Amino acid sequence: MVKVKLLHAEAHPPTVAHAGSDLGYDLYAIEDVVLPPGVPVKVRTGIAVEGPPGWGFILGDRSSMAARGITYAGGRIDAGYRGEILVCLLNVNQPSYSVRVLRDADGGIADVELVSSDASVHIRKGDKIAQMSPFEARTVLPVEVVEELSVTERGGKGFGSTGR
Repeated sequence: MVKVKLLHAEAHPPTVAHAGSDLGYDLYAIEDVVLPPGVPVKVRTGIAVEGPPGWGFILGDRSSMAARGITYAGGRIDAGYRGEILVCLLNVNQPSYSVRVLRDADGGIADVELVSSDASVHIRKGDKIAQMSPFEARTVLPVEVVEELSVTERGGKGFGSTGR
């Protein structure tokens, strides 16, 4: 069971469209927010949550937000955290730029302006902004320092080593 405390009059409890097959619960914004490009913004949900003992939550993108150029900028909800869930969103859209040439009365160039489009994205109160997935904390596993790790076929090959 996921327990939810509503901390704000405009708060919505998390919802799931297809219980048992969806990987996360939808979280909602409780206020209007403007997301300028390239600036992480903490968006309030107005809720606090509690999972089963030893369970926390991982937040992640909603595909509909990602399609608008909005991504989740990281963080976890630890099992013992009881404060408001804030969702850090990042607008990865880039403004487009154009040059406007201003001419004088004789047709000569009087000035040149650099004009940019507004790439800000507006989040409205009540919008679904992220998903919250339950996750069992396994940090009770002991940590042991060793001289060597076991050998595998992959070894230390990382980013892109298995192809595109």
